[in-house]
Amino acid sequence: MRPSPMNRRQPNRMCRLVCIWILASGTASAAVPPSAPEPVPASISESGRIEVSQGEPASLTFWNREIAILRADIGGISPADRVRRIQGKIADVLENNPGEKAEAIRSTFANLAGFWVQIDGHPVFGLIPEDADGMTGETVEEQVRRAVDLLQEALDARREQRSLPLILEGLGLATAATLLLLVLLWGVVKLEGRAMRRLLRTGSRSAEPVSTSRAPIKVAGLDLEPILIGIERTAIKATGFGLAAILIYLWLTFLFGRFPFTRPWGEGLAEFMLDLLATFADGALQALPGFFTVLVIFVLTRIIVRAVDGFFRTVERGAMAVSWLEADTAKATRRLTVTLIWVFAVTVAYPYIPGSDSQAFKGISVLVGLMVSLGSAGLINQVMSGLVIAYSRALKVGELVAVGNTLGTVSEVGMLSTKVITPKRETVTVPNAVLVSSPITNYSRLADERGAVVGTRVTIGYDTPWRQVHAMLTLAAERASLVRKEPAPFVLQRTLADFYPEYELIVHIDRPEQRFFALSELHGHIQDVFNEYGVQIMSPNFEAQPGQKVWVPKEDWFAAPAAPEARTELREL
Repeated sequence: MRPSPMNRRQPNRMCRLVCIWILASGTASAAVPPSAPEPVPASISESGRIEVSQGEPASLTFWNREIAILRADIGGISPADRVRRIQGKIADVLENNPGEKAEAIRSTFANLAGFWVQIDGHPVFGLIPEDADGMTGETVEEQVRRAVDLLQEALDARREQRSLPLILEGLGLATAATLLLLVLLWGVVKLEGRAMRRLLRTGSRSAEPVSTSRAPIKVAGLDLEPILIGIERTAIKATGFGLAAILIYLWLTFLFGRFPFTRPWGEGLAEFMLDLLATFADGALQALPGFFTVLVIFVLTRIIVRAVDGFFRTVERGAMAVSWLEADTAKATRRLTVTLIWVFAVTVAYPYIPGSDSQAFKGISVLVGLMVSLGSAGLINQVMSGLVIAYSRALKVGELVAVGNTLGTVSEVGMLSTKVITPKRETVTVPNAVLVSSPITNYSRLADERGAVVGTRVTIGYDTPWRQVHAMLTLAAERASLVRKEPAPFVLQRTLADFYPEYELIVHIDRPEQRFFALSELHGHIQDVFNEYGVQIMSPNFEAQPGQKVWVPKEDWFAAPAAPEARTELREL
């Protein structure tokens, strides 16, 4: 009985299915059985064609090396499944063979035309045109040649790994490299410690009183030396950490390269370092024109700033006089002009700064601008107040002033604050915004060859003759050593109050800074003179009208030390 056509097609179809399974899993050799049975794919058309489609790419690796990337879905077997089966097949082949030679042979079956990659004559996996990377224009022949070369390299590394002399050589070199690394790391730690100790010594010297040969580093009244020392500390630590990281990176690169299995890791680290250095070198070469332009701009700006700074400093010292600039405002004008010049220079140089057009640089610029915008309101207020003080010429260094409850000598007028030294040698820092909103009394501004004017007030009852009070106050002024004889002291009656008249003694002293000591001495002599003549310094306040009149008889009008011919005259200050 002859089999029907349908029965005759069944064995052929089963044969084709088995061949698809062999091609996809790489088990074409009958001499080596598959590592594990796999289900037979059923994706085959009635015409006998094997269905091939693009799947999710999967990487085939062997002995820590990438051999090929599979992209074809053959008969319903995905690239990931193909990789898993191929790895099992390679393990089975190498279990019974030394794995000395990798080669490729062309193969055709049904509608599939590709190559078998073999190890010692045993096929382990197949590659077809759909496995090639169509995006790069790669052909299956190129993919096969590269896969064979990589597989041969992996087989050679596997064989070397079993060589005892090579392993011992690698261990010896690795040990020597490790010892060298430890010595170099110890040297880095020592250098970092020495640099840090030197910086600490420099910082301790900077805390000592500033000598005439060494000026502090200040910008807009802000001492930058502590900030610079902090930056140097951070730079030293970062440099030490960076050197240690580079040494460890080089050590790992050398160490991995000494053993066949880890050699790809070492080559990857070396390639990354070389690519990084090449990128830096290429970026540096491309940045040279812009860097040169920035350098020229800043050099020219530096020359201009030095010329402008020298001009304003000459006016500030009084060595040059110009009609449009006062010596008192030259310092503030110099700072403002120099700042504007540098801002203009930075604006012009910004497009030429290497990396200024990158997104990272733009992001940093936006962040810095936002921080300045949020935090500069108070700073701008202080700076503008400092300009108001400078151009109003309300005070300057060396003058004796009173600001609110603070009385002292101005030691520094900065862009952000003003420092005043009190008679008790206390430094009071007054923010410029507070200084602008407070009344300022300047005791030194009108002091000339006649000296500075100092006044003190005393209230005596109506029962004491005013002529006697005038004479006693004048006598006390004549006894004070810090009071000038010319112009002569004089007394004013400030007011006739409800309970007593108020007298003010006006004297002249040589320098405004003597004000505190002159007043102290003068007050002592006033008390002595009043005690000598039996006049009580008391300002009476009445709760009720006294029983008798409080008045001075005519015969007591010129009580000692007053003289009948004495006349009091108003004197011009």
